[in-house]
This record gives sequence, structure tokens and C-alpha cells, in this order.
Amino acid sequence: MVTGLLLATALAGPALAAPVAAPSFGGWVADWHDDILQLKKHARDINSICLFYYGESATGEVTSAGQPEDPALIAWAQAHGIEVWATIGGTPPTLPAAYEGAAAGRLIAGLVAKAEQFNFDGIDLDLEGIDKVSRTEFTAFVARLAGALHLMKRPRKLSVTVQDFPSAEDESSMAFDYVALGAAADLVRVMLYDYSTDNPGSIMPHDWYSNDVKFAASHLPRGKFIAALPWYGRNWVPADKEHEDLEWTRTVTMGVEGIQPLMDRLKITPKWDEAGGEITFTYTESGKLHEVWAADDRSFAWQAAEALQAGAAGIYVWNLAYPHPGYWRTVRKIRGRK
Repeated sequence: MVTGLLLATALAGPALAAPVAAPSFGGWVADWHDDILQLKKHARDINSICLFYYGESATGEVTSAGQPEDPALIAWAQAHGIEVWATIGGTPPTLPAAYEGAAAGRLIAGLVAKAEQFNFDGIDLDLEGIDKVSRTEFTAFVARLAGALHLMKRPRKLSVTVQDFPSAEDESSMAFDYVALGAAADLVRVMLYDYSTDNPGSIMPHDWYSNDVKFAASHLPRGKFIAALPWYGRNWVPADKEHEDLEWTRTVTMGVEGIQPLMDRLKITPKWDEAGGEITFTYTESGKLHEVWAADDRSFAWQAAEALQAGAAGIYVWNLAYPHPGYWRTVRKIRGRK
């Protein structure tokens, strides 16, 4: 296995320093505060954003995810050369009903109407946790939605955000047919994170990541595969079987103490876990042991390098808010800037 250090240094090589066409970079906007500040501060290095605006009902109506559309923000981003996608998220139990039967037609019509009304460049379909029994129906829905968006007076694009898989056997256990979705959609964003959710551990261990990236790159068209990477950490309380996601620089005054303020307060120096490809540390507070794992700037560098070397057309992140300052150094290298 190539070490994280070697992968990180690959980003500084000639292929990325002066690319013929620099890989793309973008991220989801879901915090509606610091991610907007990051967007405006680093607009030069961002190709696209996904604004997490929508959900859906089981009968196919487009619903609000809690944040109203912001025409001024959309116009500002597009004026700065940034594509604006509207994300629609969803999980069972509203799925798969929302994209089957008559509901599918209502959902497609609603998304086309939103794209027209707010001038989105595309729709990002982020429907998760869908069982394999609706694999055929989901693929058909994606093809219908892509066709409807492509037929608009100003054609819009469709991206499908999907779970990661290390093998065909794993992929066949869910509703996401990589080959079929890659043929129908304009982009496929593969979420390369959340390996450890039930028990403490790396958000994306190195070996698992490598297998997932290789599988995605071999089953998706080269220009459509976008590697979605984590810009966050996770704080477990093993005794309670609970965890909380943490951003890097968020402070208590902004709701949740972030990773760096937490380490500063407790005077902790994290250790690097090579197999996990991340930093980790433990501490005890209020009588309970906590175990933290987080993707730092080294994690992002090796993950981005490996994905691009495998053939990803670009990098996406969840999410832009409160990032590790070192992340942006890697972004500039991805974009071909010093």
C-alpha cells in the first residue's frame, strides 16, 4: 500500500501543477453561515456548489429542507463562474415511494420547475439508504429526470450522489447501479466517507478507501466520476453508543465545539493513524471516555491525490463550513495554483 505521505506529495507533481485541464473542486452548502463565507473567500478555487435546499414527500412533492432559496447568492456564484446545483436529499420511509409510479412524475416536474424558477445549473439527487429491491425503479427515475432536465430551454444537468462500494457484490446490495447511473447522469458523486458509524474508528480507512475508489473509477465514465471527501471529524462516546460530527474550526459560540478548539482547550496533541489515514485522540469528560477521529489536511491530501490518480474528474467535499486551514492548500494544488 502506498503511504499517505507519498500520496500527498503526488499533488505537488507536474501533472497537477500544470494540468491541461485542472480537476474540478466544489462542495455542499448546508450550514448557511461559514460555508457561505468560505465560498466567497475562496471563489477562485471553486467550480461548483450544491445548495441543500430540498427534500421530498412520499407522494412526490418537492419539500423544503429548511433553508429558503437565495436568488442573490445563486446569481453571485454564477457571476463568479461557479455552477450552482440544488441538492434534494431523502431517505426511507419517503423512499422509494417518492420516485415510483405517479409520484415520480410529480417529483420530476417539481424539480424542473425549481430549476427554471431559480436558474439552477443542475439538480443533485442525494437519495440514500435505498434497498436493492427498487434498483430498477431508481435507475429508471434517474434516466427520466436527466431527460427532462436536458430538454429544458436552457438544458440543465443532473448529478447523482451515491454510496461507496468496494466490490460488485456490495454494490448489488443497494439500489445504486454505477454503470447505469453513469450512463444516465451528467455526474456521479461518490461519497467516500462514513465507514465507521456504529463504533469508533476512521471515517474512511486507507485500504477501504482505495478499494472504493478503484471500484468507482472502473465502473463510472472517466469524466463523470467525482470523489466526495470528508471535511469533518467524529466524536464518539462509546459507553453511550453515540457520536457527534465535528467541524474543524467551529467554536462553542457557533453551536458545537469544533476539533481544533477542543484540542486547544484540552491541550491535546493527536496521533496520526496510518491505517486509518486520519488523526485520532481520546479524552475523558464528565466521567465519560470520548474517542475522536478526524480527517485533517494530510487526510484530504492523500485522499484527493489517490482519487485523481485513479481517474476522478474532480473532488467534492462535505461540507465547506469551518474547514481545516490546510485543506485550501490542497484545493489550490488541485486547481493548478500555487
